[in-house]
Amino acid sequence: MEAVTDRRAGILRLVVREYVDTAMPVGSKTIREKYELSASAATIRSEMQALESDGFLTHPYTSAGRIPSDLGYRSYVESLMGPVELAAEEKATIRHQFYQAAPELDEWAKLAAVLLARSLGLVAIVTPPRSDDLRVRRVELVLLKDLLALLIVVLREARVLKQLVPLASPADQSQLNSTSSHLNERLVGKSLREIRRQSPAEGIEGGIERSIAQLLEVESQREIGAYIEGLSGVLEQPEFQQNRDDFIDVIRLIDARSVDQLMPPATLGNSGVSVVIGQEHPIRAMQHCSVVMTPYSARSGISGFVGVLGPTRLEYGRAVARVRYFSSLLDELMIEIYG
Repeated sequence: MEAVTDRRAGILRLVVREYVDTAMPVGSKTIREKYELSASAATIRSEMQALESDGFLTHPYTSAGRIPSDLGYRSYVESLMGPVELAAEEKATIRHQFYQAAPELDEWAKLAAVLLARSLGLVAIVTPPRSDDLRVRRVELVLLKDLLALLIVVLREARVLKQLVPLASPADQSQLNSTSSHLNERLVGKSLREIRRQSPAEGIEGGIERSIAQLLEVESQREIGAYIEGLSGVLEQPEFQQNRDDFIDVIRLIDARSVDQLMPPATLGNSGVSVVIGQEHPIRAMQHCSVVMTPYSARSGISGFVGVLGPTRLEYGRAVARVRYFSSLLDELMIEIYG
């Protein structure tokens, strides 16, 4: 930690850990006795006073103990937290739960939000990946009746579109397979704009191609919402119980699913895990909270994000480890299932 002695850095680390565990201001006596430090309580108190003078700790007026400031948490995250990684057993359990779910991106995103919220006691926000340039990956036709087929369009963005299409004359599955093959030759890798530019197909293929273009147009205009879980859990945190007025606007943003305000847009394009602490957040209502988030993407230009939010007093190491792992798992699943 720059400009802080090793002893002060060690004390700051212990204050953060103790406060995160107990939600109670931390005194020098607690630090000395609980962690069996060799320094005297007076020395530890002096070092804590120095940390407060430098802005790393703050002193609630109702208590003799101290708590981390936003700067203290930032220093902890950047310099004192150390490497964070999930245990192999926990990774295996999470992976098993995902492989039990349907191989659809919406299901994975929803499951990620549920599991993150449950494991951390925080609000979890997960968005399905999104692209401004939807492209066809595969087209399939499945015969349902002589004059009715199910059109399935798999997008490069790992989304699946389905529509019932009437047939002008009776057909069998082999004929539909042949039609699908021709459509794949014409459409795979192409965007809506490119499909509309090319010469239209004839006959049944032309009708189905028009249906595909309509599906792409509707999908491109559809707003893909985020999966948000864990509000009830985070409301049980002491901060929300004791200072409801500070968090009422946060609750409103969560309830309104205002993702662009909950998650700072400037950080969503960052690679790796971003941690936004307290007053670092550009939205005033969010400045009593911290946000941990990271993008995930199987391909360039197609991405979603995984994030959690809660009071600034959160277990940053656990949050970072889980957000990072869920992101990497979603990457892997997208590539494995959709290529």
